[in-house]
Amino acid sequence: MTPRRYAKDEVELEAWSREAKASECPHCRQAGYVNRHGSLRGLAEDGRAKDAVRGRRFFCSNRGHRQGCGHTFSIWLAAVIAGASVRSGLLWRFYLARLSGTSVLGAWESLRSPFSLEAAYRWWRRWRRGQCVLRTVLARGRDPPSGDVQSALAAVYGADDPIGVFQCREQRGWP
Repeated sequence: MTPRRYAKDEVELEAWSREAKASECPHCRQAGYVNRHGSLRGLAEDGRAKDAVRGRRFFCSNRGHRQGCGHTFSIWLAAVIAGASVRSGLLWRFYLARLSGTSVLGAWESLRSPFSLEAAYRWWRRWRRGQCVLRTVLARGRDPPSGDVQSALAAVYGADDPIGVFQCREQRGWP
């Protein structure tokens, strides 16, 4: 069993953690040497507390006489964007507000986000740069999106948190 890169929620992440020993390492493909290696913790949804679980790390053990490679890998929660403090739900609400015609400043302030305005501009640039990747993923196995990307994302992945569902279903990070 190859490990996933994203888990739907903490229950699925914990279930996979219990079965980690039977899975294979994504680096060396050896089975039986993967161990839990700690939690990935970071900012909570509101940006104040640093104790929110963001995912879990795993270690392919090469200690003793074990045949593992010694590499670690992570499995993230789908609502978490790897390398970022902003959660997927907040980011989707920002995109919807911005695409409805609101300015970047107005969209970001309407969310009462604890993060800087410069972060909003970075996310907006990332949205614009990632359009071709999103269209390619959306066209795989179905008709290409004819209109705007946000309505196609909502139709395929649901309207509540399509970014989190995208990461969980496609097993790839948000572009």
